[in-house]
Amino acid sequence: MSDSSKWSTAVCPIGLASELACDKWMPIILRDIGLLERRTFNQLLKNNLEGISSGSLATKLKRLEHVGLISFFSVKEHKQKKLYYLTESGIDFMPVLFAMAGWSAKWHQPSARFVEALRPYLPEPEPAMQGVLSKLRQTNLERKKLEPLSWMQRDSGPVRASLG
Repeated sequence: MSDSSKWSTAVCPIGLASELACDKWMPIILRDIGLLERRTFNQLLKNNLEGISSGSLATKLKRLEHVGLISFFSVKEHKQKKLYYLTESGIDFMPVLFAMAGWSAKWHQPSARFVEALRPYLPEPEPAMQGVLSKLRQTNLERKKLEPLSWMQRDSGPVRASLG
């Protein structure tokens, strides 16, 4: 079940995505479940490279399920044992993780072993995004004065941010 029902339809999608899926642990847990096929609580806890605590893991798994990024199935033989899987929404979130990995690989120095394994999947900006990045460079690096979001033109006029 999605947590977005409490948000108005006018909220910024970046703000909503941040509320639903962003903190230190949630992308890491999604990586571990989706890409590294760690299915149980113990696999997630013991094999986590970043050292999550059991309390944080339990809280974040509940949150990820609540916002619809993962689901779980109970194992019949062990009533308390759960197997975690990505939902369709969680699968759709994977390109965001790869974009985060691409940014990290470009601007910081993560493990070369991981970067090489991920390199074929790291996205290149689409032409429309390249245009956005160009305008951001103009306003932020060159300090050109442009009207806020004036570069986000649509047929119906400029899009204005509504952050609540």
